[in-house]
Amino acid sequence: MDGDAFQVSYKIMGYLVLARKWRPQGFDDLIGQESILRVLRNSLEQGKVAHAYLFSGPRGVGKTSTARILAKALNCKNGPTPAPCGECSFCKSIADGSSVDVMEIDGASNNSVNDIRDLRERVKYVPSGGRYKVYIIDETHMLSDAAFNALLKTLEEPPSHVVFVLATTAPRKIPATVLSRCQHLPFKRIPGHIIKGRLKTISDSEGIHITDQALEMVARAADGSLRDSLTILDQISSFSSDVTEAEVQDLLGITDFGLLSQLSVALIEGNRERMITIVAELAEKGTDIRTFIRELIQFFRNLLVSSVVKDPGRVLDLGAEEIAPIKDILQKTSEEQLTLILSDLLAAEIEIKNASSPRLSFEISLLKMSFLKDMMPLKEIIENIETYIGRSPGRAAPPVRESAPERETPGPANTPEVAPEEEPAEESGPAAEAVAPQTTDFSSQGAALTPEMWERALKRMEPPLASKLSKADFRISDGKLVLTLHGGLSVFSDSIKKSAATIENIFAEELGNRIRLEVESVKKKTVRKKDLRAEVMSDPVIKEVLDLFDGRIVDVTQINEDIK
Repeated sequence: MDGDAFQVSYKIMGYLVLARKWRPQGFDDLIGQESILRVLRNSLEQGKVAHAYLFSGPRGVGKTSTARILAKALNCKNGPTPAPCGECSFCKSIADGSSVDVMEIDGASNNSVNDIRDLRERVKYVPSGGRYKVYIIDETHMLSDAAFNALLKTLEEPPSHVVFVLATTAPRKIPATVLSRCQHLPFKRIPGHIIKGRLKTISDSEGIHITDQALEMVARAADGSLRDSLTILDQISSFSSDVTEAEVQDLLGITDFGLLSQLSVALIEGNRERMITIVAELAEKGTDIRTFIRELIQFFRNLLVSSVVKDPGRVLDLGAEEIAPIKDILQKTSEEQLTLILSDLLAAEIEIKNASSPRLSFEISLLKMSFLKDMMPLKEIIENIETYIGRSPGRAAPPVRESAPERETPGPANTPEVAPEEEPAEESGPAAEAVAPQTTDFSSQGAALTPEMWERALKRMEPPLASKLSKADFRISDGKLVLTLHGGLSVFSDSIKKSAATIENIFAEELGNRIRLEVESVKKKTVRKKDLRAEVMSDPVIKEVLDLFDGRIVDVTQINEDIK
């Protein structure tokens, strides 16, 4: 009985967590830091090892592990070498933390000036067995100002047998005087797909049965930290022998991706009933609203990035099964709407954080954002306002008949008489219809180039030329077709003039009369948007509207300010 108890106890005490068991032992084991590995390997091969390094970056990305591997590379029996053997006494003692030549110092607890003075005294002594004494100072930013000052001279001119490696998660807190004495190597977050591949290898070796979707969730929850991902994998492997996506969600409190998608679609489409139903479902599951809104913000950030970037998979840490629904959602919305929703979500996060009833605050925020669906950008309204009053911008008067007016029909009393031109010979039948347009002087009778005729003429042109003309305003004046190009569109002026003969022939056939082309450019006044915004904000009517509807000005656009 006692023997069995002792064996069980021994097994429990002998268990090594995955983060320690799978700690990198060589440069080849490090992942996600290729540029840093290249620097260190080349330095070792060329014999250009710096006397002091600063390793900065997020937690769990390999700073301390790289420092230990560097110590092995310097003291290995085959070294200095970029490929330490891992079998000699020096490599083994460094790996198990028993080497007297490699000292790891916790900067958080040994941060006083006296601790650094003691270190300065110890660096004078030569290594006991290896080539170098390596001092690894973790959380260096926690040292006091006096300790940093005491370290400066030693960092600048240490003995030839000493190498310092400073590791920190907050490089901004390192004094510039210390930074200038170190070779700074910034570590970055490890991409999710790389973490997932590493977790797959480890789980297979450890006999942990876990689905690919669950591994992907673990990698995403680790937020770029391999050590955090191994800690999570340790936790969920104790929870179940066969780990699924649902179990990872329950254990880590991660929101279902499908639920995020459904709420996002409901918010974009303004489906308020569906939104309230989803919030009730979240409350029933016991979901923390404060955590959920952070995930919702991240989801809308992914939507916005996907709408801007051509290849979102290259920028976002998402799998193919998540990119597909995001692309479907993008068809229902616009960048403007996503930007406004994301801005409101960030403001709502602060309100929910301090609210006595987070659920109520969240529901009110969602209802407010749902009204964005019915809003139309003011710029779009301004640009199309003429369509609402029955006319198109820059177009001529309403269309008139293309045939010659009947002379015998008296006009209204207030219409001035126009002296009749030479009457064409009266004919009847089809021949008359064919000849009449050729002999009619459209410019003298005030006939207009109608939008229908304009569109018909553009369709008869080559696409590049038609595209340029479509951006111009047009009018008929004294037998001339006048095209007006505004602002930057004036760059098309020369190419349009080169095609003048083609344009004149096509419009002559449409109008039934010879016509000459004239192109004019209109330059825009340059008004600073800052000044324009200040002018708008000073308008008392606008101020009153903003106060009444609790609104804000997103953008200011000047209109009708063109001059020749």
